[in-house]
Amino acid sequence: MTRQSVRIATTHAFPDHRGITLDDLKRHLNTIDQAIIPVYSVHDPRQPPIGRVVSGLIVGLEDGEYALDVNVELFDPSFVPESGTSIDKKVAIVNKPDGKFGIWCDMTSMAPEKAGLLLEISKILGTRISSGSSTGILQEELPILVIGIGMLPFGYIADTISRWLGLEKITPLTGKLTRMFTASREDQPDSLLIFDLDVTDKQKRSLVIEVIMTNPSEKDIESFFTWGIGELDRILPPFYLSRLHPKKIVMNYNDGSFKVLYAIQEQGIPMIPRSHTVHE
Repeated sequence: MTRQSVRIATTHAFPDHRGITLDDLKRHLNTIDQAIIPVYSVHDPRQPPIGRVVSGLIVGLEDGEYALDVNVELFDPSFVPESGTSIDKKVAIVNKPDGKFGIWCDMTSMAPEKAGLLLEISKILGTRISSGSSTGILQEELPILVIGIGMLPFGYIADTISRWLGLEKITPLTGKLTRMFTASREDQPDSLLIFDLDVTDKQKRSLVIEVIMTNPSEKDIESFFTWGIGELDRILPPFYLSRLHPKKIVMNYNDGSFKVLYAIQEQGIPMIPRSHTVHE
């Protein structure tokens, strides 16, 4: 295990980027103080975390601005958590909606047409759009749209979402999401559509299911709502029964199939499946 100090954000203004305020830094630090935050390579959630943030500090700079410095533990094959480090903290599950739905999206450089589509999607879901993560700082380098769905009872995911949305909303929602993710040029980075589902069983154990679609097609988005959500009810039980007690399961969804990418334990340590099982 190696430890590094990293400066992750400052209040300096940059052209074409939403300004980060001192309050943003304080909110992010508050999350760090209360929970462990996974660290991803180039902020790509499709890859298992390479480490975890365990502490942070806001420092004043000579020019009057402020910075947030964090201490990061990086995983390696021999990684063993240090005694007394973060033992009383659990991994942070960000982007959890306060109500039924939530939307998180980096609005930077978004074309006016897509910004308008995003507003229409927010109206269908009855929620506001957050331009940063729930910690106040959105650090993804890839274009990412996250739709959070909360308060889902284990075993009744499909029934609950269908009841909340109603069949009359699924078709327009699918259409607008499809238009948001129209084919990009080859020289542009992948665009990710992510669904974060917060599922709780009868023992009040919460498990976040993160479903990632890369450059999703209309067929992918439509099949997720018409078939995939119901399939999650069938494939989740083994994760609740696991003795390792994962806090988050990350899956890829493509061409009507789920593939487990990795899981994250309560202490922020990733678990890699022995085989990338495809559920059909």
